[in-house]
Amino acid sequence: MTLPEGGVVTLTEQLPSGRMRPAWTRIGRGQMHYTNSQMKLDQLIGYFNARKINLIPPFQRGHVWKLSARQRLLENMVSGRPIPAIFLYKEPVGSTFEYNILDGKQRLESLILFIGNNRKDMSVTSVKDYFFNKRERNQIHFEIDVDGRKTEFKSLSDEVVREFREYAIPTIEIDLDDETSLDEIINLFVDINQQGEKVKRFDIVKAIGRKNKLLSSVFELVAQQTTRKQDKYFKPKNTAYSRVLEKLQAIETVSDPSQKVDRMWERLFEIALMSRTGKHRQPNQILKTFIKADEGDDTEALSAGEKAKLQRVFAFLDTSYDQTALGQSRLARDLPHFYTMVTTLLTSDLLDADNAPPDYPGVRKKLVSFSKMIKAGAKPPKDQAMDEALKEYIGAASRQTTHPGRRQTREQKFLEILGKI
Repeated sequence: MTLPEGGVVTLTEQLPSGRMRPAWTRIGRGQMHYTNSQMKLDQLIGYFNARKINLIPPFQRGHVWKLSARQRLLENMVSGRPIPAIFLYKEPVGSTFEYNILDGKQRLESLILFIGNNRKDMSVTSVKDYFFNKRERNQIHFEIDVDGRKTEFKSLSDEVVREFREYAIPTIEIDLDDETSLDEIINLFVDINQQGEKVKRFDIVKAIGRKNKLLSSVFELVAQQTTRKQDKYFKPKNTAYSRVLEKLQAIETVSDPSQKVDRMWERLFEIALMSRTGKHRQPNQILKTFIKADEGDDTEALSAGEKAKLQRVFAFLDTSYDQTALGQSRLARDLPHFYTMVTTLLTSDLLDADNAPPDYPGVRKKLVSFSKMIKAGAKPPKDQAMDEALKEYIGAASRQTTHPGRRQTREQKFLEILGKI
């Protein structure tokens, strides 16, 4: 099975046993894992009644199908014709929901509206709890054309309903690896959208920001909305944040302005979250918060104090990049080194101890010296303790670089080395 033209990847193939082979694809830096399967309608309704499926994760837009589109879908299903697959993100065990819908929301909502709660042998409990729009609520128990007659679900024959219960909906479960980026997830969501209006990156980003105020306030630091003809999109602001982040090789090489913005605010969000909580996290754990329902404790907008803290560090780096070779070093260009430098400046007392704002010449000199130490072909330090610390730092910056433990090691060794310079 393949995605629509312009899609991302050819998915799994069927084995002789009838089972589907799990697959993965590399998109940009990371990998997304796909498992192709089927879910019988009876099982799906059971999940609805047990509240195991989240139909409104942040990625979903507010577009609502017309009644005619819902009727065509159900007429096809009752007739046994195939429908497009739904894309699911499966939550870890113990989560509020078992599944989040990445694509297929309108198809599943159409099912709920059609089946309703007027039959004892098959019904959806608390149908109206799924719908807040009056137009949608008025479509509950809508009729479809069956053998030339307009018929509600409750009026279908027992034989037709028995067959309908066995209808198998193709499903594709998606999982993320540690290196998957947010703009890759957005690209995937745009590509797999198969029904209704074509979804745009602009709408997805706006939808995510409405659910996560921290992300929204971070976004405002690096991006601005603009319009070209009828198309709305985001582009980078000319700020210290965007100038510093644009030095990262993973961002500098992206030509599309919207995708560039996505990578900028993804990186800045990760940094702001670490500064707020003091905890290092793997990027894929952060990304999963954008496609699941639960709003955690870390979604409040940036406070004035948090903004001032971030501004101080990024303004310092902006001028340092401009006045020294630091902007062309691995500290500025390579993500593991950059993440460690910025989060350490935010969470330590390095700048306060220098006490020479806004240039902090003492810290700047130490960073320039450190950048020379991690340059390819650099001679090892003569100080044995510093040499050992540098080896540990470089090791933690070379493998499994996003693992929280390795990030913590880099932070500790970074501070240790700067203290010896």
